[in-house]
Amino acid sequence: MRPKVITFDCAGTLIDVQWDPARLALETAESMGFELDTATASETYRRMLGARWPHFRELNLQRSEAVCDAFWREMTDDWCSAVGIPTSASAELLDHANARLFGPEADLMRPFDDAEPALIVLREAGYRLAVISNWDVSLHKALRRFGLAPYFELAIASLEEGVEKPEATLFHLTLDRLGALPEEALHVGDDPVDDLTGARNAGMRGRLIDRTRADSESPFLARLTDLPAMLG
Repeated sequence: MRPKVITFDCAGTLIDVQWDPARLALETAESMGFELDTATASETYRRMLGARWPHFRELNLQRSEAVCDAFWREMTDDWCSAVGIPTSASAELLDHANARLFGPEADLMRPFDDAEPALIVLREAGYRLAVISNWDVSLHKALRRFGLAPYFELAIASLEEGVEKPEATLFHLTLDRLGALPEEALHVGDDPVDDLTGARNAGMRGRLIDRTRADSESPFLARLTDLPAMLG
């Protein structure tokens, strides 16, 4: 039976993400002319973010980009103070960092070349499309920034729901909101546990994107653009 609904993971599936928060903070500070002890500054950032991550998870439950943006502003202010950067420079540092993620010249995130062409064909063929991603509230910003948001009826960020893949709960709540049954849905992702096993445990079919492969053969996809033909 052909699926009625196709859900997609985002990072590694639709968008190539090379974001390391500590490295980004350090590289941005150095590009602004600040000289830092690389090891100490990186370790400080990782330690501070690790300690605050449970709070960030809680903030995501509010589903507010503004609330989460405030978290990163405070985090940046405190890191700057800790490593000797004037806090008056923290806003500019954060702006530069965000530009590398979401700006016109973004180099830490980019959509895969096969993503939008595949989505166009699938939408035109009448499939209902959604995103299920282990991501924070900025998932929606990323999808908007790279022009992918209009293809999806729904985008589910795990941190907004308080549950992550491979838990079947995240797949089931997505299907509930779409009014679809597991047997009517197919999930596509790049992680064999989070995506393939997670989807199957939820009663869905799954496909695993692996762009290192030469050809697509179930359950693998070498290119997202091979999916429409595999569906028949």
